[in-house]
Amino acid sequence: MQFVLTFLAFLLPITLSPGPATIALASTGMNHGFVRSMPFFFGLFAAAVIVAIAGGLGLNELLLSSPVAFTIIRYAGISYILYLAWKLFRARPQVDGDNPVSYGFLDGFLLTSLNPKYYVLVTVFFSQFLKPGEGDLAKLLFGLGLVLLGSQTVWLSIGVGLRPLLKSERALRIQTTIFGILLAMVAVYLLVKDGF
Repeated sequence: MQFVLTFLAFLLPITLSPGPATIALASTGMNHGFVRSMPFFFGLFAAAVIVAIAGGLGLNELLLSSPVAFTIIRYAGISYILYLAWKLFRARPQVDGDNPVSYGFLDGFLLTSLNPKYYVLVTVFFSQFLKPGEGDLAKLLFGLGLVLLGSQTVWLSIGVGLRPLLKSERALRIQTTIFGILLAMVAVYLLVKDGF
């Protein structure tokens, strides 16, 4: 039981805190509803699982130990977050129509794949919970997957819950701009921050 509590105490604050994926997920849920947001949702999750498997096998440590590879992923991730923010800024939401900003599976997959902080999270996670000769990689991956699914569902639900509150085009435009600003702020923070 103590292991489960430690596991959750480590993961929940990290996976529930705002970041580029959670901000984009809430925005997508608000603009398109739960069902139409599923491609983006599963894109985020698929990349998270692949990075987690690589981390469990120790491959992330190789990536993180290479300054060149880490720098490439860092700047590609920052650029991609800025691109997603730009899509939100350009959007012209309509009350009676579907919001034109749509993130699909590939957007979610790339957002997680290019997030250097997620690589660091996975590496730290496995260094804490997967000891040589102890622990079960499959169980840790399953637990991590459940926590990620739960956290993503929370953020998607927050966005979906905001949807009925925004009944005018002006309110939708303000919301879309706010989410765009939040994504841009995350990108700027990652750009000016020295390390992770």
